[in-house]
Amino acid sequence: MIYTHVKRILSTSFILGGLFVTTAAHAQKYKTMADTTRLNKEYGEISLEISKLNTKLQEEKNKTADFHLKTSTTADDAVSTAQASKDQADVATNGNTSDTKKAVKNAKEADKKANDSKDAIADEKKNGKKINELYAQIEQKQKLLRDLDSQRAAIMANSLPMAMSDSVNR
Repeated sequence: MIYTHVKRILSTSFILGGLFVTTAAHAQKYKTMADTTRLNKEYGEISLEISKLNTKLQEEKNKTADFHLKTSTTADDAVSTAQASKDQADVATNGNTSDTKKAVKNAKEADKKANDSKDAIADEKKNGKKINELYAQIEQKQKLLRDLDSQRAAIMANSLPMAMSDSVNR
């Protein structure tokens, strides 16, 4: 229980630290018209990364339905197998060894199905966390794109009066 809280706190602080570092690193690094080619290149790279993250996100969302189905199916299987094991155990109380062996076999199978159900629930939770992480990464990349857009606008705003004054003087 404590381990999951520590893990959650560490992962959150890591993501936030990364956001702060990238924000500081990208603070208006493109300032002149000569920088626009590098800005456009970075913009394209980030757009491609967002596209790849969106593809991964869609794949994970598709897995969610499969995990949900697996969770409900394995839970139902575990319940039915446990009931069969209980019924077989009731029969085994008569003292017949073959009935007792069947009861033990059914109990082991019920335990295996219960563990499968538990694993399916864990997989579903892990998938939900992965989806949330992908959303966070996409949001971070979109923030970088917005920052690049503002830098591009600042470059254009600074170069526009020069171009207008040049065209007027001619």
